[in-house]
Amino acid sequence: MTGIPLPPFVPPRLLRCVASTMLGAVLWACAGGAWADNALFERLPSAVKSSKTIKWVGDSFAPYRIVGDDGKTVTGLETDLARALEPLLGVRIEQHIVSNLPALLAGIDTGRYDMSTGPVLSTRPREERYDLVTWLLSKPAFIVPTSGRNTTKLEDLCGMRLSFAAGSSQEQYAIKVGERCVNGGLPTVRLVPLPDQNATVMAAQAGRADAASMQLAAALYLQKQNPGKFSIQTDQTDALGVLHLGFVMKKNSPLAPVLQDALKQLWASGAYLKILDKWGLANAQTPEPRLNPSSN
Repeated sequence: MTGIPLPPFVPPRLLRCVASTMLGAVLWACAGGAWADNALFERLPSAVKSSKTIKWVGDSFAPYRIVGDDGKTVTGLETDLARALEPLLGVRIEQHIVSNLPALLAGIDTGRYDMSTGPVLSTRPREERYDLVTWLLSKPAFIVPTSGRNTTKLEDLCGMRLSFAAGSSQEQYAIKVGERCVNGGLPTVRLVPLPDQNATVMAAQAGRADAASMQLAAALYLQKQNPGKFSIQTDQTDALGVLHLGFVMKKNSPLAPVLQDALKQLWASGAYLKILDKWGLANAQTPEPRLNPSSN
């Protein structure tokens, strides 16, 4: 590899890479099949290029972020996504855990963290404040303990206590379920706002709520990890809508277009679908990563 300059940062896994040249750009072919494009690194903000680190933030939210018993080790879909993006961007990706969505957004607002994988719902009002690069599709779902009331349609939730993470997209959908109940002449739902996703599940398990609202992807993972304990109720008409979920970062962040282009490479290589399939979320794939789709 004499005479070919190394990227400013080469993660340990790239030490086995073989340099090649394509269209004048230095690329790195890795054992795992990923390509690191030095042009992406050069487009990163100067602070990121200097530290060679991007700081991700999120709450404890399986299957995206699974915090180990030591309170420090993080695994999950987000970790796999980070490891796939590191060689493409030529930087380390640090994962940081906070308690809930407001804390996550506050960390981005203050610049303490660079971005979050979310998955955060992309809406026009939110895109007015942040840049969102979507990478996942989902729809609202409600987990119901099998020891509770049996449900076969969304209207069976009417009259129930629905827990949800306050300030999240799930709050909007719990409210919509209540409106649908009232419009159908049925008892409305009783809203149980809680700090985070884990608290909503615990409330349903402990009987403080009858069902918990969450994304379908998360509900499927929870059900898989707890055989026989939960049933899942979705909207049989899909009238509540399909969710476009994504990374969130500061508005007009120079990271956004670079991330989008790096994600496009994961789509093209098949790595994106492989990661989703590993976590049982292949049905949640989106055709392409999009920047602020609700505003364009």
